[in-house]
Amino acid sequence: MNAPDRFDVFYLPPGSQKMKITPDTKVQNAATFEIFREDHTMGNVIRHKLLQEPQVIFAGYKIPHPLEHNVIIRVQTTNETKPEAMVAKALNDLITEVGYLRTKFMEDLGRARALVIPREQKSMVEQEPQVVQGIQQPTREPVNTSVGGTGGVGVDMDF
Repeated sequence: MNAPDRFDVFYLPPGSQKMKITPDTKVQNAATFEIFREDHTMGNVIRHKLLQEPQVIFAGYKIPHPLEHNVIIRVQTTNETKPEAMVAKALNDLITEVGYLRTKFMEDLGRARALVIPREQKSMVEQEPQVVQGIQQPTREPVNTSVGGTGGVGVDMDF
């Protein structure tokens, strides 16, 4: 098979650089950033964040080849700022946003676990039906999976 191992696709060997910056010699305030061992996810997120900045005139990305996991991002800015500064700002903003999402996720996960764990400590028969916004959910009866109705085992199919 021609595809590289999944481990090799995103693992950056020690001593390798993650990004290579090449200033554009033909267009003023433009540069190309090659990010190694990344895919469309990072390319699109960084491009989207760059386009939110008013100092960015152009931001686009491409993947050179489907089997190469490198992202090439091209950025052009106004005369007031440099492309390197805008990419650094976009990356720092993304790190802040991901940190916020992680914090909120962990808080909600803690709340969800606090609600679920007491229910799991009771048997399925002892649990009260769940009420969601004032609507009582129907109770589920165990499903008899016996074949032909003789000598089968009743199985609770409530996953």
